[in-house]
Parts: sequence; structure tokens; C-alpha cells
Amino acid sequence: MRRIALLSLAYDRGKLVASVAGVAFAATLLVAQIGLYFGFLESSSTLIRNAGGQLWVMARGTAVVDNGEALSAGSRSIVASHPCVTRVRGLVMSFLPLRKPDGSLEAVQVIGFEPGGEPLMPWSLARGLPHDLSGPGRVAVDALDLEKLQIGPEPLGAKLNIGTEEVQVAAITSGIRSFTLAPYVFAEIGDARRIAHLGTDQAHYWLVDLARPECRDEVVATVRAHGDLDIHDRATFQRMTEDYWVAGSGAGTAIGFSALLGLVVGAVIVGQTLYAVTKEHLRELATLKALGATPGEVISFVTWQAAVLAFVGGGLGFLFAYVLSGSTAAIGLVIVLSPLVLFISASAVLGMCAIAALWSIRAVLTVEAAEVFK
Repeated sequence: MRRIALLSLAYDRGKLVASVAGVAFAATLLVAQIGLYFGFLESSSTLIRNAGGQLWVMARGTAVVDNGEALSAGSRSIVASHPCVTRVRGLVMSFLPLRKPDGSLEAVQVIGFEPGGEPLMPWSLARGLPHDLSGPGRVAVDALDLEKLQIGPEPLGAKLNIGTEEVQVAAITSGIRSFTLAPYVFAEIGDARRIAHLGTDQAHYWLVDLARPECRDEVVATVRAHGDLDIHDRATFQRMTEDYWVAGSGAGTAIGFSALLGLVVGAVIVGQTLYAVTKEHLRELATLKALGATPGEVISFVTWQAAVLAFVGGGLGFLFAYVLSGSTAAIGLVIVLSPLVLFISASAVLGMCAIAALWSIRAVLTVEAAEVFK
């Protein structure tokens, strides 16, 4: 039955090409949308994932990393006083206006970090070294934001006016972009405090490392005993930020609708092709039933065709999505093609072809063996 099914599918080349193209289009759209969703998740929480810290201390009520409130210097002592805490690092994250050469304003996010130790900040340098940010007024910006900030073809040494301060580009990062599209500007924490007009030893977050994971609950309880402070482990705060931007902003819904649209389009195209092929061979299928073919053998006529369309069209779709991900990365749009994304996409393509085959399966099951004598 497999050979008969495949020969029947290949007999009409036009329908076969149309079906493969339909599945490929649907698979490309599915992979791209699912990968884009995971890319949005990554970009919304990229700072949390790469800054480290087992626990994050913040102002009470902070729901997303981008909306932190400046903490007092004394709050650091509260956190560091617990015997299980081995290290406390400050992180400044402040939205500030940048005056571009043409006089217009651009909102940027100034990220202040404490130098030295692990993890490395900023974590993806394309030009320059970490120690190039040592010294007053030295910052790093991302290569994808150079045009947006009207920085010339030779960015190193370029002057930027952020708020009331002038700084100098000393390093270039690669692929570090925020979900808000406000460019990240990295600086050592002293410079960041000066640019953001924060007091000495102030920060928006305290990143906490513990001597033993089992004492986490004790540290959390100690911090939360102070009514103006809150604390979350890194994974929890990461999920909070992802939910805020991707689910709360409606971006996830829009992406899901586009993926569903791709599924519907693909299912309709595949369903029409399979039904047309099945309809053309109903007399032959009736003959097989008259000769004693079981319902399972007759159904396999359709399922083999659906499987071939899913494999060939899905494979092409995955290839197109891979090429597309490389193109979009150049403009800062991240399409994640992780094993999880590929598994979800492959399952969706198989499900789409299985649903599309149901109409044809119904037709082959209801055909009567007497059809052959008409």
C-alpha cells in the first residue's frame, strides 16, 4: 500500500508541488513564530540571565527588571549582614535621555555594573576588552544600535551626551538588545551612578550569592522583614519579567495568532490535495477492499501520503526558517531555533498533516466495494 500511495501522490506533479509548498510555507511560519516567541522571552530577560546572582533584591512591588526603583545604600548592609551571603553586587538600571548629533532625543537604558569577578559584564564584546571600561566616562554600546544613536563608522572614541553628562564609547557589544528597544549603555557602576544622579552606594538591584543553597529561605525571610524591600530568586524574577513583557504586552497573543494562521493555511492546502488524490483513486481503493484489504491498509494509503508531505514540506520549512533567522539577526530580531522550538514546530507540522488527512480517511473508509462494479 505504501508504494501505491506514493506513486499516486507523485502522479500529479502540480498538486504535489503545491502541497509541498503549502506545508513548507506553514512550517516556515510556524518555526519562525515559535522561535520569535522564545526570542522575545530571551530578549526581555537577557539582563537577568547574564548578570548572575542567585537572589535579586529590589524595591517592594517591582514586577519587571526594567522598572526598578533606586535602593538606599543601607539596604546593601541589610542583605550582606546575613552569614550565608558571600557576595552582594550592585546593579544600576536607569532610563535616561540621550541627545543625538542632530539634536533629537533617544531613550537609553544605562546599565551600571561592579567590575571584576564572574559573570563578565557586558557579556558579549565585539570590540574592546572589559578593562577598556575602566576610567571615567567610558561606556559600551551595541553594534546594532550604532546607526540608531547616530554614531559614525568608527564608533570607538565617539562622544555621547546622556542626561547632563558626556561619555565616550570605549567598547562595542554584539547582539545585546532590550525588549523595549531602548539601547543598552553599559558603564562601571560609579559612572552609571553619576550619569543617573544616584547617591554613593545606591543601586536599583542587589545581586546576592549564597554560601549554601539550603539557606535561601532564611535570606529571603530576612530581607522581606523590611517592608520596603523584596527579593526573588533569579529564575522567578526572570519569569516575572518575561510574563510582563511577552504575555502582558500582547506580543505572545499576536505571535500565537500568526502561528495558528499558518497551521490553518497549511491544513487547508494539504487537506485539499490529499482529498483530490483520494477522490481520483476511489475506484482503485474500492477494488482493494473487494479483494480483502483491511480498513487499516486502506487508511495507510492516506497516512503515507500525509507523512511524505509532512516530512518533505516540513524539512523545507525548517530550512527556510533557518535562513530567515540569520537574516533577522542582522536587524536585531532574534528567532531562537533551540531543540525545544524544533520539537514543538515538528509536532505542530505533523499534527497539521494528520488533521488534514481526516477528510480523506473518512472518504476511503466509507467507499463501498460495490463501487468497482459501477
